[in-house]
Amino acid sequence: MTPESNAFHRRLAGCLGCVLVFGMPGWGMAAEPGLEEADLPRVPPTEPGDAPNTFEARPGFRMERVASEPLVMDPIAMAFDEEGRLFVVEMRGYSERRDDRLGRIRRLEDTDGDGIFDRATVYVDGLPWPTAVICHDGGVFVGCTPDILYCKDTDDDGQADVREVVFTGFANDFMQDSARRLNVQAMMNSFTWGLDNRIHGASGGSGGRVVSARHPEAPAVDLRGRDFSFDPRTLTIRAETGGAQHGLGFDDAGRKFVSSNSDHLQLVMYDQRVADRESAGSLPPARLSIAEDGPAAPVYRISPDEPWRVIRTRWRVAGLVGGPIEGGGRPSGYFTGATGATIFRGDGWPEEYLGSAFIADCGSNLIHRKRLWPEGAALVGRRAADEQEREFVASTDNWFRPVQFANAPDGMLYVADMYREVIEHPWSLPASIKQHLDLNSGSNRGRIYRIVPESHRQRPSRHPGGLDTEGLVAMLEHPNGWHRDTASRLLYERQDAGAVTALRRLAGASRFALGRMHALYALEGLEALGTEDVEARLDDEDARVRLHAVRLAGEVLSRQGTFSRRLADRLMGMGNDSSIGVRYELAFVLGNLRHPRRVEALAEIARSGPEDRWLRAAVLSSVGEDVAELFRRLAEDQSGAGLAGTMPVVENLAERLAAGGEEGEMTAAVETALGLPDSPSRLAVGRALVEGLRRAGRSPRIEGDAEGLEELLREAAAVASDEGQAPEMRADAIVLLGGGPFDAADKVLSSLLAAAEEPSIARACVLTLLSFDAPAAEERLFGHWSALEPGIRREAVAALLRNRRGTESLLTRVERGAVSVSDFTVGQINALRSHASAGIAARGRRLFGKPPAASRGDVVERYLPALRMEGDVERGRELFGERCAQCHRAGGMGIDLGPDLSTIRDAGRERLLVGILDPNREVPPQYAGYVIETERGELHSGVIVGEGAGSVTLRSAGGVNLTIERSRIRTLTASGMSLMPEGLEAGMTVQAMADLLEFLAVAE
Repeated sequence: MTPESNAFHRRLAGCLGCVLVFGMPGWGMAAEPGLEEADLPRVPPTEPGDAPNTFEARPGFRMERVASEPLVMDPIAMAFDEEGRLFVVEMRGYSERRDDRLGRIRRLEDTDGDGIFDRATVYVDGLPWPTAVICHDGGVFVGCTPDILYCKDTDDDGQADVREVVFTGFANDFMQDSARRLNVQAMMNSFTWGLDNRIHGASGGSGGRVVSARHPEAPAVDLRGRDFSFDPRTLTIRAETGGAQHGLGFDDAGRKFVSSNSDHLQLVMYDQRVADRESAGSLPPARLSIAEDGPAAPVYRISPDEPWRVIRTRWRVAGLVGGPIEGGGRPSGYFTGATGATIFRGDGWPEEYLGSAFIADCGSNLIHRKRLWPEGAALVGRRAADEQEREFVASTDNWFRPVQFANAPDGMLYVADMYREVIEHPWSLPASIKQHLDLNSGSNRGRIYRIVPESHRQRPSRHPGGLDTEGLVAMLEHPNGWHRDTASRLLYERQDAGAVTALRRLAGASRFALGRMHALYALEGLEALGTEDVEARLDDEDARVRLHAVRLAGEVLSRQGTFSRRLADRLMGMGNDSSIGVRYELAFVLGNLRHPRRVEALAEIARSGPEDRWLRAAVLSSVGEDVAELFRRLAEDQSGAGLAGTMPVVENLAERLAAGGEEGEMTAAVETALGLPDSPSRLAVGRALVEGLRRAGRSPRIEGDAEGLEELLREAAAVASDEGQAPEMRADAIVLLGGGPFDAADKVLSSLLAAAEEPSIARACVLTLLSFDAPAAEERLFGHWSALEPGIRREAVAALLRNRRGTESLLTRVERGAVSVSDFTVGQINALRSHASAGIAARGRRLFGKPPAASRGDVVERYLPALRMEGDVERGRELFGERCAQCHRAGGMGIDLGPDLSTIRDAGRERLLVGILDPNREVPPQYAGYVIETERGELHSGVIVGEGAGSVTLRSAGGVNLTIERSRIRTLTASGMSLMPEGLEAGMTVQAMADLLEFLAVAE
């Protein structure tokens, strides 16, 4: 650090001290205060030559500048072509100058081979907010919302003379609706070459209905909550699972990683073709947060906090301005702007770093690393042991803005540094702060770095551009991931059938496992992959190769006229493969095959890892029409030693049998339940049968052998009333009572509700009462309504709204004052106001009035003293169970509907307090509420956890997943609001709030 910058940082620290002591507004101020320019001292830039002195890299590494202004400006994405030239997206119009079309693509070249770029050409100019680039066939695809362009220089003057729109429609809702604005930080990004010979991209959260300009006859592809990929040769596009914000990358095994704002590292667990299957509703959401330290993990910046950020954070805590409160009221120290999730795949670093995940936090001027470890079918990301309280790279320079990475031809990791004074989204800046900031400061600056070992010496380049077909095939064995990907891309572009023989030889004889794997996909790209090619690799010594051989075998077998009984037989025998990853992939592939041994293969996979939820989910998503057979096989296992772990699968299958099975299958299922060796298993399967009937919209009365059913219901009544039994078992018994006549269950249910039992018991009683089509059952429920906990009342409301009779009955109780408006979510209220039934809509508008315009800042202010009070953990635990556990998980309790509160305890009590009291201040997209109205007038509200070609899956309060066929949906509406209702504090004292915060602060 230079003496001048040292002096500046000392001066800045003094200014911050003054701001914190004298310049901040009090808790009780009701309006945004004004500021003087002196309150926000400017942060000077560091010149390129001095920049290396600002970095602290992990010992053994250094940051090496390979390009800087004026050669490059505002780089946010980059891609190397086969000659080693670097194409860079320059977003000079960030963050409010889209209409000026200042964006461009630069082509950088290293003409003397020293590893430093020394020549730049403006390849494409006049782009509004470009965000992504990738090379293809001598040109580049450019992401520039709402379009993807293909640009190419055909006359070799360094400038593209071809500029064609190939896809359009990204973020079209925002582009076409004047009431909605296009978010500069939520657009498509991260074009990446995939093993499947397709270009993959992140949708950025803005979605869109995308069409191909080359194929206007093709239906639009809906990208809400999903990513995309396209074939660069045929220019066909399809949706892909994902849907995170900024950053997308693959590891050597082809696993996909994404990042989203504070949720910095996520693994995509299955692809869209799986999600589109009819049975996909049994799958958890595809995106899995895998950071062991939680989504908004701590980060360790070494740059000073910007004065404007300090002031804004304090104002947010005070409720003077909107926006999320993070870091416990601290302006930094946690992930706020995660970008560029990239897996290092180079050969220029020590081998121990291969496969590490790198994520930038541009707001904190740092680069974070996670090591990835297997955890069943998934992965977990952990800090390295010696990086627990430091980052892989951090800078003292506030202008250092790493936003994207690239694995490079030299085996290093390259970093795009946008280099801006302010990187914050302008919408999140209060007006009185924004007026003193120059959001264009740095638009004429930018740097690109590479992270290199201290011992690094530039090595001669060997680029694949000049290689013939045989040379490209040989390059599939290269230890550097960039070389393998580029060789794969060029083989796909050239479509040289002369490569087939060499590829087959490589697939069978290469000593490098990844070379064998790439050879298979290269054959697939040439439409030359045969059954013998994949069959030979099903017993490969490397699990990654076996996994992809299984995946490709499924592709081969699904083609018209290529079915091989021998290959299918081989797959059926792999259910006991030593790799859980191979078994996980196999389970998905089996879902598309018909074979007499298929069910046994699925059963074998389920038995092989009953503790792994992902393996179970894969089996369930693939069972298809063989539900009854798999149910029978796994249920028979329950009397066997060590096989009881498959009971969750058995229960799910029972539920499906009830929802769609034949009458004879239902009778057989009841008989199977009676034959199970222990009471918990019998009751669990019986409960699943009832829930399956209910969720299918059918009467929950179980049909079957009268004597056997009566025996099962008697057992359920006895267990439900036995306080000595486990609550989970009693809840199963209560739900099972809904499968019999109301008269038989009435006494037990009424007695349990009157006794005000613990929440799980009360919840089961309420939902069971609602399953009876009997006025007396409704009377029992509303007779105990005021004694029910708020979360249970909300679940009851959701259940009642699913049919017209229940909706009208509920509104009648609201009119009588027996049910409170606070028992409804904002989305439910809005749906009732605009219900398809004119009568219900009129009642909804009369009862709920117009949407409120006032904020809840006064409520937040009333409870602020709780932040300074000592709380009682045990009382807080009770409150969490009563009010929060129906949607959140913390301390080993609750349901994963909203954010897992235990993972954000480091965010501090201020953020938690505002989230509880003002849940709609800022709603993360993944937790935004949706309301589905069916053609029958049923209302279902929840968060969307899965979308396929024919269905949408909602998760509602209580953690219940409901899959609804698109053919049944009349409207699907985003509420723009949190599912968490306002008014959760009703009846809570300030001390009670302190107790709840204390529990959340320590909950593991």
